[in-house]
Amino acid sequence: MKDKILLFLIGLLLCCLTMATSEGMSSPEVSAQSNNQITITNYKFEPKKLTVAEGTTITWDNKEGVHIVKSDSDAFASKTMKPGEKFTYQFTKAGAYPYHCTFHGSKGGNEMAGTIVVVKKK
Repeated sequence: MKDKILLFLIGLLLCCLTMATSEGMSSPEVSAQSNNQITITNYKFEPKKLTVAEGTTITWDNKEGVHIVKSDSDAFASKTMKPGEKFTYQFTKAGAYPYHCTFHGSKGGNEMAGTIVVVKKK
């Protein structure tokens, strides 16, 4: 009987560890990754940080206000975007790409800013 209880407890522990591991792998960034879109509202980017694979095209969708999306390293920049306009850019190389709104933010993540993290495809 003790052997059966011990086996049951070991099985339960393994089940709990498996669930904790799989839950730890998901995050808001991963779910945002599936649509590859960043929403622009007055004074913020949603999500602020997005992780994607090499070759992914990201779309910034301006919902309100007037904004320019520009990378801190000048790798990309949109034109002045009015509400309803979109900007897309394809990320072909792994790395971190901080960006900001030239009207409401600045380099280094100040104010209206965000980051795209591009990882190598497996």
